[in-house]
Amino acid sequence: KSRGQYMPLLELAVKEDPHCPRNAFYYARELYFHNRYQDAIEALDRYLKMPEAVWINDRCYAMRVTGQCHEALGDQAGAEAWYHKAAAEAPHTREPWVALAKLYYEQHKWAESYGAATRALSIKNRELVYTSEPASWGPLPHDYAAIAAYRMGLGDVAIEQGTLACELDPEDPRLRENLLWYKGEKE
Repeated sequence: KSRGQYMPLLELAVKEDPHCPRNAFYYARELYFHNRYQDAIEALDRYLKMPEAVWINDRCYAMRVTGQCHEALGDQAGAEAWYHKAAAEAPHTREPWVALAKLYYEQHKWAESYGAATRALSIKNRELVYTSEPASWGPLPHDYAAIAAYRMGLGDVAIEQGTLACELDPEDPRLRENLLWYKGEKE
């Protein structure tokens, strides 16, 4: 279904009821979906400053989207700061930690990526809310942990985490290939 009609309706809703956090958040998220990153950052900032915006899962999600906007704009430091804010806002959620693990992976900051991935994996209780991202509960955090461990020379940890990633997605050829590297069976 096309999202084309959402933007004008959300703009109108925000104008008609500027104190509704739900509409403010959906409007900001829609700006992000339309690659209007700077507009989204500004709208997310307005949402986060609303006294009515109190649900921590939405706030955490808004902070993660703000981080994604900064990443899209090439501002890695801004992205990192917002992912840390998201993790502080909702420390019981994996998603901001996986976002940090990915960001650090892309920067080749192996110790930081490993730390963020293992912090994500330490969170066992998945809330069944729309802000929960399936990727954070699949092989991805194990994959980041394995890659970072391998790069840091922690072979046994890389094998352990790579095996867990493969168990969660046995059909992924990249995960299987990486596991062979960790085991020294591939050069």
